[in-house]
Parts: sequence; structure tokens; C-alpha cells
Amino acid sequence: MHRTIVSTAAAVALATVLTACGGSDLSVGDDGADVESSQGPDAAADAGAVPSDTEQTPTAAPSSTEPFGAKVGDTLSLSGAAGLGGSGQVQSDTTLNAYEDDAEPAMATFGAGPGQRLVAAEFTILSTGDTAYDDPGNIGAQVVDADGNAYAAKPGDPTAGTSLPLNLYLPPGEEATGWMIFDVPEDAEITSVTYQMDPLLQPDDKQNRGTWTVLD
Repeated sequence: MHRTIVSTAAAVALATVLTACGGSDLSVGDDGADVESSQGPDAAADAGAVPSDTEQTPTAAPSSTEPFGAKVGDTLSLSGAAGLGGSGQVQSDTTLNAYEDDAEPAMATFGAGPGQRLVAAEFTILSTGDTAYDDPGNIGAQVVDADGNAYAAKPGDPTAGTSLPLNLYLPPGEEATGWMIFDVPEDAEITSVTYQMDPLLQPDDKQNRGTWTVLD
């Protein structure tokens, strides 16, 4: 008991002296131990404080539908996949020849549903690799509207011409030309057309997806 009283008195005396000399970052605990104070102006920095989320500047996420500068009539070089167990380099020169923002179906069964309209895009695909490009002909095509919504192609012909073959097989040096049709909302503003080679076999990136702007 006597030892505790003496220790406490000594600690109080030390704190008094330090305060008289201009303050300290130490305070006295209930048991007489020195405790670090959080009152100093540099306390947060000394403790390695991390700014709150509201103080951090977020990085904007990239848009997956941003056009890359190509327009109707331009040719883009794209890369594909050799397929399961295949080998060689699959490549194409793909051209968006034309785009129709209000297309007509060759047959009523190809028409758009209620509240929708039909749009159409014509492609030429030239196989430029050292092995054949083998892909469903319309599975990699989409049109994208101003809100970033994408609409996939569907089978069928427009009155403008014959559709691209549904089973596309192009040995090196061969090409195919044809239309693809899409159902979109009646009021959708289509801004771009995209085509991806072998979407079921490889990730979607700039090497295998071409984007063409169709706005005037």
C-alpha cells in the first residue's frame, strides 16, 4: 500500500514538471503508467492514420462500349482462337460495309416484336491467318445504344440482302459478306456496331472485338 502511494505521487510530480515546461504527449493513467495522448496536432499523422473513403478520389471505370474511332467502311484486323485442341493463328480483316437504322425484314417472321424495330449491319470478313476461321456467323455481333445497352444479332435476312452464313468457315484467304439483323427498342439510339471473333473461346478484349461508330 505504501509503495503504491509513493509511485502515484512520483508520477503526478513528473507530469506537473513536464506541463510547466510546455506540455507533453504523455498523461498519467489510473495505475500511474505513462499513456500516449491523442491531443497533439500531429497525433493522426504519427499514428499513420488512413484518410476516410470520402477523402479518396475514385478511379473511373472504363467503358466497355466506347467506340475506338472506326466508322462504316473501315476495316479492322481482329484475332480469333484456334478452337479446342487446334493450333495456328486465326485472324481476320473485318469490314463494316453498311448499317441500316430502320431495316425491313425479307420475311415477316424476321420482323421485330411489339415496341421494337429492326436494324441491320453488313460485314465482310476475310480470313488472314494461317488456319481457318470457324465460328457461328452472327454470335459475335452486337449493336450498342447511347445508354450502353447491347443487343445481339438474330438469324434472318433484311430486304437489303442475304444474311451472313450461320455456320461461318473461312480457310486462309477466303472471305464472306452478309447482313446481320438485330431487334432494338423503337426509341433506342444506336451508336455503334461491334463484332467479336470466337466469343465462346476467348475473353472479350480489343484484340478480338472490333467497334464501329454509326452516328453521323
